[in-house]
Amino acid sequence: MEIFVLVMMLVPALMGLIIAVVLVLLLTRSRAAAPPPLFVPGPRGPEPAASTWNVQVLGSSLIGQLGGSLDSTFGTLTLRAGRIAFTPDDAVVPAWDVACPEVWVRRQGVGPFAVAALVLHGPMGEVRCNVSRERINRFSANSLKDFREVGYATQFVAAAQAHGARVA
Repeated sequence: MEIFVLVMMLVPALMGLIIAVVLVLLLTRSRAAAPPPLFVPGPRGPEPAASTWNVQVLGSSLIGQLGGSLDSTFGTLTLRAGRIAFTPDDAVVPAWDVACPEVWVRRQGVGPFAVAALVLHGPMGEVRCNVSRERINRFSANSLKDFREVGYATQFVAAAQAHGARVA
């Protein structure tokens, strides 16, 4: 009789847990932006598609190395015509604009547990950053969004490689 009562209590709890996990996965995936096309038709055949990405460039202080946003610079990364440019928020002109073949892109970390999902190396120096198709949170954390941003980092690497960046 006691085993029956125990089973009757565990089954609904287990079902509730399964439903919660499925719901979280569905909501997380449904809000993720579709990947941008890597190539578009051009006058001489397919050419790399231009794309714009929200970016958090981590600072070099201890806070930045731990992933804190207080020392970060937020803005956009633009891939266009074989060039990559970083424009900070509230700036009119890019802080740097370099040819993609001069840039190395490296993914790092495992899932959303990485402090910086990407490292860019090139004439602009080493840039540790997180990229997203969505607005990046400045002052609060969002674990579900962090899981989606892992996919955005992979999409960015593919887009940068299509423009000529080297992948490390």
